[in-house]
Amino acid sequence: MKHIIFLFLVLLLSNMKSLGQIDTITATNSKLNLKRLQEDKATYLVYFTDSNFVRKGVGDIWERNTHFSTLNHKPVVEFGWKWINKDTVIANVINICERATLKPIFHKANYGKRGIIAYDFVGKEMIASDTVANNKVLKNPKITLNIPILNWELDLETYPLLPIKKIGQQFLISFMDANSPIPAYHLYEVIGKEVITVNIDTKTNCWILKHTDATHPHYYALFYLSEKSGEVIKMKEYFQGMYRFKVKLY
Repeated sequence: MKHIIFLFLVLLLSNMKSLGQIDTITATNSKLNLKRLQEDKATYLVYFTDSNFVRKGVGDIWERNTHFSTLNHKPVVEFGWKWINKDTVIANVINICERATLKPIFHKANYGKRGIIAYDFVGKEMIASDTVANNKVLKNPKITLNIPILNWELDLETYPLLPIKKIGQQFLISFMDANSPIPAYHLYEVIGKEVITVNIDTKTNCWILKHTDATHPHYYALFYLSEKSGEVIKMKEYFQGMYRFKVKLY
């Protein structure tokens, strides 16, 4: 049934695209505004609340960084993500992408006691990397990438690059998570604008970008993107009667 729903959504959105109502965003069609991509460091507080917005738990810290480099004499961008819970690093993730397109080249995630997963992206395939010690997915079969994917774990760095110009814009983004390796398009829509108070002195005009999933009708996520820089100021996500927030720390 999920496959039928997803196929229906793709067909519906394909018809919308033909009418000029939706943009498809991939690693090859040059629609991302990569001139906005900069070397940067960002820290987010990530926490859960119940449906009454009563906080549950102490929250986690996400440290993210973007660094320009070269690989095999070609320009690349390296993305780092460190996930800290209390005093423990529970995930340390490295992604390397082509700087000109954000096409994935390499992905490595160290989950501590849960082990290490690492992949190389070669042509139209995702292949377990045989150059990374203790790679727990080494025996996994190759995955065919039937669309030119973007790495979903880089979503907070990708949203600022979207060509947002007005409320009502829709995007089909070719995100794929290496932990759930199913290449697919995912729907996002600019649903409004809001002024976010960063501190007592600063207010930021933000676009509101909404992500929905046809296979999970009660799920949604709202991303508040600075109108000027595109950076993600906060995220509010709803699923299973709970909310998850990501808030940028300054």
